[in-house]
Amino acid sequence: MPDNIAQNGYVIIAVNPTEYRQAQCCAFSIKSKMPDASVTLIVGKQSKVQQKFLKGFDAITELPFTVATNCRQNDWQLYWASPYENTIAIDCRSLVKVNQDSVWDYLIDHCSIAFPDSINDMRQDQIHPLYKKHLEKDYNLHVIYSSMFFFKKDDITLRHFKMADIYFQYWTDVCSKYLKPEHMPDFFNADIMHTLVADHTGGDVVAIPKLLSYIDMRNSAGNTSNKINKWTDKLTVWPSNAGKIKIQNYAINDVLYYHEEEFLTQEIFNEQQHYYDTIAK
Repeated sequence: MPDNIAQNGYVIIAVNPTEYRQAQCCAFSIKSKMPDASVTLIVGKQSKVQQKFLKGFDAITELPFTVATNCRQNDWQLYWASPYENTIAIDCRSLVKVNQDSVWDYLIDHCSIAFPDSINDMRQDQIHPLYKKHLEKDYNLHVIYSSMFFFKKDDITLRHFKMADIYFQYWTDVCSKYLKPEHMPDFFNADIMHTLVADHTGGDVVAIPKLLSYIDMRNSAGNTSNKINKWTDKLTVWPSNAGKIKIQNYAINDVLYYHEEEFLTQEIFNEQQHYYDTIAK
């Protein structure tokens, strides 16, 4: 890792070649909007990452503990893995299509650890996944979302990640204890797990309605359950010059959590890389 790593930066976890490619495209998008941003790739084993995936990153570091195959199940390790004092963690299956300089300023001044408590569809209308309704109505939980979140390295944040250590590694046991059988997710759900951790640490997490909100395509296309349902089978994506993305007739000018690997075609990847190369000259 470079000795001159910045104090503030983005981290992206990826644990297999598909995710390395997704993370790299995410890094291209970040640096296209914020050329001075620092971005670190966090992986299971650095020796397994081909050199071609490192373009766009300022550093690469390893997860310090046992690595889960579901990359988001490793979120609990971010406190120790991030090289930054102030970190925005972002899901590898995301693109950043907006400058976030003012977001950074606010978060550093006002928060130790912060998550969005709202997500939007491609029209920028707020959406409410079915699990949010159950968690709020049946358990009185304040639901947070986790495809992008902020944390500092301090004692408040450390409490969240220490509890996440147990909750994330034994998520099925935790969900069985706190959720009714009909509300058990079929697969690891980082939003549900971060919500439980945030509630059980007594309100340390700051839930921010708009500042960290993003477009969540997994929940935008009529998928209101925890069942797997690919929005890419329903909607058309239009990439264009300067890294621009349209879904149906909607231009994407925010953080896009696209989720499905089918989204990241070679054409979209090439456009993001080309725009990054243009900006980086």
